[in-house]
Amino acid sequence: MKKLLKYVLVASCLCAEAVYANLVISPTQMYLGDKARQRSATVVMEATDLTEPKSFEMSAYKWSQNAQGEDVLEPEQDILINPKNFVLQPNAQQVIRVGFSRPLSKEEMAQEKTWRIVFKEIAPVVEEDALQFLFTISVPLFVGKQDAIQVTATPRYQNDHLFLEIENHAASHVQISSISILNQQKQPIATTREMKYLLNQQKHSFDMGQIKLSDLKNYILKLETDKSEQAIELKMKG
Repeated sequence: MKKLLKYVLVASCLCAEAVYANLVISPTQMYLGDKARQRSATVVMEATDLTEPKSFEMSAYKWSQNAQGEDVLEPEQDILINPKNFVLQPNAQQVIRVGFSRPLSKEEMAQEKTWRIVFKEIAPVVEEDALQFLFTISVPLFVGKQDAIQVTATPRYQNDHLFLEIENHAASHVQISSISILNQQKQPIATTREMKYLLNQQKHSFDMGQIKLSDLKNYILKLETDKSEQAIELKMKG
């Protein structure tokens, strides 16, 4: 009988410390700033309740977004990763160091640059007709100055749905994890938990559902982001 291998790739773009399929990644955002001329960061993968070892290979990609807000990844050779390949044993952990061969200059750190560090599981030898779940886990690496949050919100209606276009005006990223529309009593009348990174000068439309607002000035937006433990509030354009 012909050997049939079936693989399911499971991708995860992590945004906070998370447990995913018996794997813990911490932290799930890496930062390099100009403090003490830092040139590397570490990330830890820990196995919890695994029954057999998993093999991973590491790679780095330059990360940008196109005019449609879609992620664009290009292979990057200048990022150093150690180790680049490893075997994660059950109930063990692996520390991975990510960075550059030299400290970056102040000019290089003046504006944020972005990469994705990818953990790709290597396919094991399997039995005939076995269904294998292979994990590709992506962790962002942010290098350079972090600006304060600067976003605007513009509403539009399409097919009876309210969309909010959130635009990032800062020179560094922001990650939106939750958006709520509050009435004058500060009660939420619509919420989305769509999670989205907006790199510098990027925007994205969030679907708030079938809701009709009579007068925009009577409502406030509440945004939860990775820039602050406190949610921010702002008015909508329009």
